[in-house]
Amino acid sequence: MNSTKLNPSRRLGTILLVGLSLSIGWGIRGNFGHEYGAAFAGCLAAITVALLSGREDWRERIPYFAFFGALGWGFGASQSYMQVLSYANSGHAVSQVYGFAATFLLGFTWAGMGVAGTAFAGVASRERLISIFKPLLFLWGAWIFLDLAEDSIAKILEPNALFDDTWSRHKNPLYWFDADYLPAFLALISAWIYDLYNRKGDLTRLFLPVFALGGAISGGGFQLLLHSTGLDGKFATALTYFQGDPSYINPETGKQAYEASNLLNNWPQWFSDYPQHIGWFIGLIIGISIYFVIHGKFKNGSSLIAWMGSGWLISFLIFPVFGSLFFTSIGGLRMTPPRSDDWAGILGVFVATSIWLWRNNLRPVAVASLISGTIGGLGFSGILWVQQIMTSFGNPRILENKGILPGSPEFNSITSTWANWQSQNWHSFLEQSYGFVNGISIAVALGFLASRITLHNDQEEKGLLLKGRWTKAFAALFVMLALTYFNVVKNVAVWSEQLKPEIWNKLITHVDGTTETLPAQWDLPYLGRFPGLDFLHASPLGWFNLTWVLLVAACIIIVVRHYRSPLPIIPKSNLAKGQLIFLIILWIMVVANFERALTGWHPSRMLTEWVIFVNAILATVLVLLLPRDEEKFVINEVENYKPYYKQLWVKAVGVMVLSSLLFLGTNRLIYQYPAYEKMNKYNYQYRFGPDATWKVHPNLKNADHK
Repeated sequence: MNSTKLNPSRRLGTILLVGLSLSIGWGIRGNFGHEYGAAFAGCLAAITVALLSGREDWRERIPYFAFFGALGWGFGASQSYMQVLSYANSGHAVSQVYGFAATFLLGFTWAGMGVAGTAFAGVASRERLISIFKPLLFLWGAWIFLDLAEDSIAKILEPNALFDDTWSRHKNPLYWFDADYLPAFLALISAWIYDLYNRKGDLTRLFLPVFALGGAISGGGFQLLLHSTGLDGKFATALTYFQGDPSYINPETGKQAYEASNLLNNWPQWFSDYPQHIGWFIGLIIGISIYFVIHGKFKNGSSLIAWMGSGWLISFLIFPVFGSLFFTSIGGLRMTPPRSDDWAGILGVFVATSIWLWRNNLRPVAVASLISGTIGGLGFSGILWVQQIMTSFGNPRILENKGILPGSPEFNSITSTWANWQSQNWHSFLEQSYGFVNGISIAVALGFLASRITLHNDQEEKGLLLKGRWTKAFAALFVMLALTYFNVVKNVAVWSEQLKPEIWNKLITHVDGTTETLPAQWDLPYLGRFPGLDFLHASPLGWFNLTWVLLVAACIIIVVRHYRSPLPIIPKSNLAKGQLIFLIILWIMVVANFERALTGWHPSRMLTEWVIFVNAILATVLVLLLPRDEEKFVINEVENYKPYYKQLWVKAVGVMVLSSLLFLGTNRLIYQYPAYEKMNKYNYQYRFGPDATWKVHPNLKNADHK
């Protein structure tokens, strides 16, 4: 390039729109929750960063940016974070500084993985992009199997267990630290299966049963040896600890708060139910793992899935499972006991992904991931700190800490003046503001790469372009229809709860007098009311799913027809296609989000739904006005990314330490907390101290999950 124009990725408008896009998505994510909600936010921001990059090769890859950006940003949403926010607000200094640092770490891994996916679409060769889709299909097949079979397997292991996915999930025999270890394990298995599939005719595949059988026999033999020598009990005790403090005394009763036998431990429940099968099962897994370490090829990107699955499991074992054995006095190496330990798995995924990127000559992606992780970590803990400052005005807690007691004229005057301010939806402020900072992290990280990565020549590889064309269509349809479906379908449950119950549900009375609420059955129009046809009906969810299937089928027909003979409604310009995809996804989710909130509307939702709607209007204007058809700027390709990477790690650690101390100091200066003994310990959670949450409120076998 000969021009010296400013890199379009570094313009203020670019940073504003990318930040705004993720902020909108993050606000909606707060309502829909979990991985699919975060994936939507990442998808939207990834599209905008490609649109505004000024790079035609990135604009041509917008479906890939949307697809991989969604996957990357979805990872961090499995992490539990409400408890660390409470730590940072607790007033207990050690728990507070821990809360700020833990919030930074969560934001770091979340943004780091998010931009790893986004940057992968811009850095990897097109061949590498299209080749990874088949392994991904194997992965999703494994996850679909898990979704269909998990409850059945659990019922087989423990037929009389009364568990569910919410308050009784710890009673599931497969439960383990409330973490998603099964999806990680199935990801590893899917990589194994794909590797075997991809090595058809390779005689080394015949060795797999030998390794598996050898591992199972060795593991079973080791367990029998321990049993015969009487060491099995001591061995099990050495590797087991309680998820709680059996010696904790309830201050209200002066007695032991709970029995040790009622506490969960650091192993799945089925280990206790079927101890005789532990040895051969673990040996089987180790034997199979050794086989794939020796003989596995893991081509077409399946090695990334293998690395990520392994990283999740290894980190999970290192921290909460085994590492905690040496730190039981402080609740183990767990971030938010008694809540989920997915943080350990996601940390392992981040580390494993970084190693894989470095080994596979995708070092720019690793650097961008680290840039974004640092900004995202500071953003999460920093916005929490800003929220604490903003809610300090007229805060009853501060008044009490200063000795202005409730009921006094001064207390009543100040709190009534600031009542409306204090009652704002401050969590939504946190969500949307943090989302905006995450968007900035994408803009900065991808802006760094935009002027340092040579242009791709996808159009010159005509054969490859035709061969992998289905992957681009798949990516576009996935983000527009599959990603939106998995979010919007959650509205059906909300509607059935908050709209007329007699329309959406029906009450069934059984012979024994017990009642059960089931989804209503709605007839097919006309034919469903025809005499004698009493089977043409479906539940509200069934009708929703059928309608969405028809929409997907229509879109597939349109895309196939377009590939054969271009349709006028689908623009030829990559820029216009990207804008169209952005607007479709944006407004599907904005309208769905408004529909979700409307049934239970309250003025406090103005800070969420109204702001999201207005921001979406602004984003619509900006996404149509800011991008320009042809832009040229200097690209200075970087040969060695190692110095960047080392410096960024030092900065990331330094930023986490210094910001946590700064936030702690200023927070305590403003709030002037009383001595620990005088604190109200019912409204906040503590990670450390005599009233640590993991001591006071552990998960008990015979109680609801915390």
